[in-house]
Amino acid sequence: MILLTVWDGLRPDLVCDELTPYLARQSEAGVFCQHSHAVWPSATRINAASLSTGCQPGKHGLVDNELYVPAVDPQAPISCADWRALQALADAEQGRLLTAPTLPELLAQRGRRFVSAGSGSPGTTYLTNPTVTAPIVNWAVAWPRAFEAELVEEHGGLLTESASSAERNRQVIATLRDVLIPRDRPDVVTLWITEPDHAQHGHGIRSPEAVEALRQVDAEVAALVQYLERALPEPLTVFYLSDHGFETIGPDLSVTAALIGAGFKASASSPDVVPAGCSLYLNDETLPRVGELATWLLTQPWVSGVFVRDDLLTACPGALPQSAVGGSHARSAPIMYSPRWSDECNTYGVPGMVAGHPGGSVATHGSTSPYALRNTLVAWGAGIRTGLVSDVPCGLVDVAPTVLHMLGIKPPKTMDGRVLHELLTDGPWAADLRPSTFARQSAAEGCRQVAWYSAVGTHTYLDHTLIEPAG
Repeated sequence: MILLTVWDGLRPDLVCDELTPYLARQSEAGVFCQHSHAVWPSATRINAASLSTGCQPGKHGLVDNELYVPAVDPQAPISCADWRALQALADAEQGRLLTAPTLPELLAQRGRRFVSAGSGSPGTTYLTNPTVTAPIVNWAVAWPRAFEAELVEEHGGLLTESASSAERNRQVIATLRDVLIPRDRPDVVTLWITEPDHAQHGHGIRSPEAVEALRQVDAEVAALVQYLERALPEPLTVFYLSDHGFETIGPDLSVTAALIGAGFKASASSPDVVPAGCSLYLNDETLPRVGELATWLLTQPWVSGVFVRDDLLTACPGALPQSAVGGSHARSAPIMYSPRWSDECNTYGVPGMVAGHPGGSVATHGSTSPYALRNTLVAWGAGIRTGLVSDVPCGLVDVAPTVLHMLGIKPPKTMDGRVLHELLTDGPWAADLRPSTFARQSAAEGCRQVAWYSAVGTHTYLDHTLIEPAG
């Protein structure tokens, strides 16, 4: 069995004996990928879709954590944390939610079994298998609905909004361990755990609350893996992952207020420019000003990247195309941006600061900084090399094709990710691969925008972007 465990928001520099003793031991016993990447925007739902499909957002279609879909809600963006809103999006388009084949679908086509569980938002858990080819359990809901009825009737039901993140973690792990795995005997399992994301948002990276949450998750995952080692008749392989890194919120930023002040938006509720996550949606009357808006963004001190939908690039000198950061889809906003980041430390000595509007949070993610884009990737168990620290660039998009390869299934060409052969006992040594780095840039209005990348062959990974004075 292959188990994918996602620790939401776990920065790789937090994998250590002090905070995650079990995971630290596993990273030393197996393979620790020191140069792994999330996709951008470095947020949960986008990366959940990339884990499910092995694709960048420009191919799978979940291009931000919030999406403005007037056919679903003409007044405000929908939250991708809401699974009903996600399904409403697919229904409005009379098509698929994710516009690329998913790992569960590909497994089902080859007669392989899959189950998933998640203690985060129902939307995140839903994205592990949005066509519901197999059972899925979240703390608040389960799919298919007949399976939810079974849980309520035979296993004590689900939880309410009042449940703590620790209670949600324990609930979904218990359901996975005691119900789904024994009943379905899956070949692949995805377990998405909401911590340390929840504690870091509310209290800060390396805060006492976040440290406690990390230690709890470490112990719970250790207990689950050790149980599976004893209980399963077949060998076990585990990938320990995170969906993104984390940054401390520094300079206050209200994008809506800035847009109003610059004359691009009439009021907080006006439909001319609708902010949604890292996206700026423009209505038909405002779209002719897309170049003006892009130029203005390039000069703002709170911006570190400006990316326009590829079909609008000629109207926006100085901007980079969204395809340069893995985007540009029919659902994409005309303009996306990254808030500015720095290397400043928080009160606990953790580097990585970003402009943002707190809204009750003290830390966040979503930018093009290395602190947000670097994710955790550790592999251990059957078929995995031992005692290896890999500096070869890789990313979350590589997990699905690697899983398929390990099961003897050829990954489809639709996937953007690569098979991580260097992690496998029958693959080449990491030292034999020759990764490269390169930059892409554009300039206008006295500003130069630069995007830095790492690459392995034709597979590229976004490292970070910055905007700086030209010259």
